[in-house]
Amino acid sequence: MQETCFVVMPIGDQEFPGGTVSASELKQRYDDLIKEALLRANPTLDVVRADEVAAPGAITSDIITRIMHSDYVLADVTYPNPNVFYELGLRHACRIGTIIVRDRSGPKVPFDIAHLRHLDYENTATGLKALAEKLSAYFRHRADHRDHPDNQFQEHAKLTHFLFPEYSRGPSVDDLQTEAFMAVLQAPELMELMMRSGAGEDVDQTEIMRAMAKNPSVAKIFIQALTKSGQLTFLESSSPKRRSKKTR
Repeated sequence: MQETCFVVMPIGDQEFPGGTVSASELKQRYDDLIKEALLRANPTLDVVRADEVAAPGAITSDIITRIMHSDYVLADVTYPNPNVFYELGLRHACRIGTIIVRDRSGPKVPFDIAHLRHLDYENTATGLKALAEKLSAYFRHRADHRDHPDNQFQEHAKLTHFLFPEYSRGPSVDDLQTEAFMAVLQAPELMELMMRSGAGEDVDQTEIMRAMAKNPSVAKIFIQALTKSGQLTFLESSSPKRRSKKTR
């Protein structure tokens, strides 16, 4: 599957202490330097900038989706821009895989992000080659350390065992039951016991447990389906029940 990289950087004209940079200059920097360097480092990468999916200045749901789901997000923090800083913060809180770059000839980086690890670049032909080499080294490092935090937020979350909210939708009960049935078909011994039980035969539940123990992968899917549906009756009945003595 093709990896994706979302580029976060100013899009419109930018005024900063000491000068102004136009939207066309920033577009040229993206096309001829940043995007080109990314593709030289990883030729199969799908690279997209914010203005290719939204109007300048707008933080749309599409942009937020790309910040959340892109394999990589590259943020150019050369010019102080509220949207860039906000989107960078969102990415750091979402997941790892963030690349921060900065033109070394640009204005001084704000104190709040000055400590963040970043790649310096020069907006020249030589700078393009150097940036591509740095990005190539970054991609190789990430390939070997995919689960390693790459920003202070994620590092602190890992250190403090922070529990992130879980919004993903798991499989439905019907999906799990279908998967469980297909799994049982791969375990003939378990399938026979289930059929006998379904036909009304008094099957010792211990036999079912033993058959599942012999097929742990099948048992896992089966238990997930029962847990999701709240039907764990076979586990409850697997323990021998004490028969009460009748008194006369």
